[in-house]
Amino acid sequence: MSGLSRIVNNTLISLVGQLVTWASTLSLTIAYGRFLGDVKFGELYFAITFVSLVGFPVELGFNQQLTRDVAEDPEKSHVYLWNTLLIKMLLWILLYGVVLVVSWLLGYSQEVRDLVAICGVTLLSGALVNTFASLHYAFERTLFPAAGMMIEKGLSACVGFILLRNGAAVQTMALVLLGGSLLDLAWQSCWFFRLTGLEVAVSKKILRRLIHGSIPFVVYGVLGVLYYRIDTVLLSLMTNSAVVGWYGAGYRLFDTLLFIPNLILNAVMYPVFSKLSASARSSLRVAVEKCMDLLLICSIPIATLMIVAAPNIVGFLYHRAEFNNTIPVIQALAPGLVFLYINTLFGSVIVSTKKERKIPISAAVALVFNLGLNLFLIPLYHQVGAALVTSLTELLLLVLSIFFMPASLLPWRSIIVGSKALLAALVMTLVVFFLKTWSILLILPVAALTYGGVTILLRTVPREDMRRLYVAVRYKSKSASTQIVAISSVDDNVHSRITEKIPVVRSEMQANPGVIQEEDDITERLPLVRARRIIPGVDALQEGEG
Repeated sequence: MSGLSRIVNNTLISLVGQLVTWASTLSLTIAYGRFLGDVKFGELYFAITFVSLVGFPVELGFNQQLTRDVAEDPEKSHVYLWNTLLIKMLLWILLYGVVLVVSWLLGYSQEVRDLVAICGVTLLSGALVNTFASLHYAFERTLFPAAGMMIEKGLSACVGFILLRNGAAVQTMALVLLGGSLLDLAWQSCWFFRLTGLEVAVSKKILRRLIHGSIPFVVYGVLGVLYYRIDTVLLSLMTNSAVVGWYGAGYRLFDTLLFIPNLILNAVMYPVFSKLSASARSSLRVAVEKCMDLLLICSIPIATLMIVAAPNIVGFLYHRAEFNNTIPVIQALAPGLVFLYINTLFGSVIVSTKKERKIPISAAVALVFNLGLNLFLIPLYHQVGAALVTSLTELLLLVLSIFFMPASLLPWRSIIVGSKALLAALVMTLVVFFLKTWSILLILPVAALTYGGVTILLRTVPREDMRRLYVAVRYKSKSASTQIVAISSVDDNVHSRITEKIPVVRSEMQANPGVIQEEDDITERLPLVRARRIIPGVDALQEGEG
């Protein structure tokens, strides 16, 4: 399977998972607004944010390093797994105590402290989920993290919606979120061990390497979470829970829309970037440029709709007059969404090229800027001031990312694509303006058709890219039945070149070479299997030898 076909395959799988996740999160957001109200929603949002603020090294530390290193050396997957779990467990024990003590010292109510305690346990579960997901991504098995996320978010949304509708307390909702996370953990861990075997391995060398190598990631992460989440804590201290609820209602939508860069970059392209950075620099430049084009085409119309149709969005989601205060929050966050999409791409490239030691500098500058501006604007404009600071911070990070990116990888030609996407979004804005009295459910399809039509007329997506994508998708559909015959019923990736490097699989192959050779000879005679070796029309991003 070519590199492009594998990317398309993984993208389609992740897209389905992210769409289910997005729909589930949106359903929960509606339930929070309608059944909890702004005050209780503010308390839950604060608890989740506060725990993430203190516990970031546990939740997301080491994950990017884990994906990168295991993608380069799959044989060490187990030793990386157990060393990472050991570090995260020790960190969680320390930071969980810190979270409980600090929430008490700051004088929060008993109800809020109970929510913080429950969310702290969810933090640990989520951290373990992210560890197994990072390993699946390293082997380019996006199916299992996507399915796990669907299980977690889908069940949490269904159960939570029913319970909240019947008058459940906010603490009950926090327990539902914990239960969904534990189910996701069980799913991903079981499939990882089933496909790679159960092998406990702890190495002092790898442990030191993880700790030493993770320092830039953790420092950047801690600083990043501070400037992303400190506004919520400042709002809780300077205003009240209702204001936090108005801000959280808008910011939750902002967070939900991050599924697009997460889908394209973290789940699909980051392992590809890591491989290309070591062997094919020119192909890496092309991959970065195409990712930038796609992110601009997606983010610009979304941000435009957030500005133009914000009243329609809030009216549909929350159905409460007090949430009208969320409208300017969504509008102020909209520009930051475009900047954040671009920053996510640049951050992935910087890390995949092993220049991650530069990114803590960006985070430190952003933290000082964000904190100072929040202290000035929150007393004046409350939730709107915090939203403005978020967008301005993302703009600052974009400037710094351009400075730290390898000059040869900067996608300057994407400016043309971005300009065409902006022009198409302006045409879409004119159409939406005349539909402002409609429901957002009716506005969205009209806006999408308008934007898509103008984008096609302007040839925003280069014809060559459309041709390659079409060939890859058509080839995938033709070879689907062949893959079912030729690949083990357990999982396609067990017999891929990457997974064959895992000790458990390799040892089995060495022990039974005759059986494996016989299976290969039989399979090779299948006409469609032979045809898999050549994909006409796809000449970029070819997969390396592993």
